[in-house]
Amino acid sequence: MPTNQLELMDRALITSIRNGDDLAFRQAYDLFHEKLYAYFLHKTKSVDISEELVQLTFIKLWRYRSRLNDTLQISWQIFRIAKTSLIDILRSHAQTRTVSMQSLAYHEIAEEASPPPAEDRQLSALLDSLAHLSPMRRRIISFRLEGLSNKEIADSLSISKKTVENQINRAVREIRKMHEYIPLVILLMAGRDGL
Repeated sequence: MPTNQLELMDRALITSIRNGDDLAFRQAYDLFHEKLYAYFLHKTKSVDISEELVQLTFIKLWRYRSRLNDTLQISWQIFRIAKTSLIDILRSHAQTRTVSMQSLAYHEIAEEASPPPAEDRQLSALLDSLAHLSPMRRRIISFRLEGLSNKEIADSLSISKKTVENQINRAVREIRKMHEYIPLVILLMAGRDGL
């Protein structure tokens, strides 16, 4: 299909959704829900969180439909909403599970006959991985796990926000190399800003 026809179809779909057309909204859902689910599953490694994020994305699409821009592709706008939904859920997890690095570092797991739950193993692996990071990255991740945003970390360390983002990205890559099974949500459970 020629690009002009795709653009016209996109504009028509966006206009219909902006006007409150349930069928157009359903069409957008049918077109994108599987792609969104795959995107979220790749990012979070969690079926439950991925399903929740897909629903949240479409709720936001409907709630803020009047803000849709008919000059931008619908796919781009939906995935922009998806990314902010991912950040929102990470922020929500941060508020409910903020844990200081000191308390995690000194936390003793009682010896039991059964192996620790998967999340405890993941947190233990994360703490082990942190010891292998450079002092600057370890400090930045420590602040991140305490719930500070990238801007707050940058201000605390007198460095740029971009440097903080780069260091976090590198730290996550290093941790992933050591422990591939740690989901992104565990790595950034107290994170505020996206990667």
